[in-house]
Amino acid sequence: MASEISVEDQVLVETVRKNGIGILRNLLSPEEIKAVRKEFDQAHLDLGKGPGTPGVRDSMSGEALLAYPNMAALYSHPRIMNIISTMLSEPTPWVWVVKTNRYTPEHIGVQKHTDGFLGELAPPFTRQAMAVFLDDVDEESGALTYVPGTHLMHFNDNPNRLPPTQEDIDAGDYIPATPKAGDVVFRVPEVWHAVIPIRRMRRYVTASYSIRGQVSETMSERMSQAIAQRKKIPRDNIPERLQPYWIWD
Repeated sequence: MASEISVEDQVLVETVRKNGIGILRNLLSPEEIKAVRKEFDQAHLDLGKGPGTPGVRDSMSGEALLAYPNMAALYSHPRIMNIISTMLSEPTPWVWVVKTNRYTPEHIGVQKHTDGFLGELAPPFTRQAMAVFLDDVDEESGALTYVPGTHLMHFNDNPNRLPPTQEDIDAGDYIPATPKAGDVVFRVPEVWHAVIPIRRMRRYVTASYSIRGQVSETMSERMSQAIAQRKKIPRDNIPERLQPYWIWD
């Protein structure tokens, strides 16, 4: 499914591979941001999350989100998918999770963690996350902080490597990333990251993708569960452009 990647996007891929995080600026126009925000807010009302409660993080996932076309289109956006495919060296990445997140201020933020599986090492670059931001964040509100390069410590390409501990993660030297509305954050799930306290609304549409080959033991188990659930969903319920990434044949 992937097409030839641009020089600009290849540089971004190399940054993400090295640091664990990279930002694609201005993917969405102001008009597109407005359209996605409208659907995002409506989805939260329709699916029982309400307008937002101060201090609460609301997350939604699954095929119900695909009923909102502007939002759903982001999960298979051609440029996003080209970058994901190049990152994973996978012609047709499998979308493991489609999701939304909303943090209503004032919110304490998110503690330091990894989305890798503690106590387990994984084959290198088998998963990739993206998040399309619908609100600005900065060093005063909602910045995503991370420790560059720490994803590499979770890979099993060194026979002498031991998995990092939560104590290691807590002691990392975190730096901020500050996406604006319409930007896309590409994040290797294993990189150590956190979110500073949130003083303004923080909304984003996010997804996690996987290769179709060997992954970690824990990831393999979770993928098997998700694949079994997908088989219960009629193919016609899935937007046509997303279908190649959604279905595991």
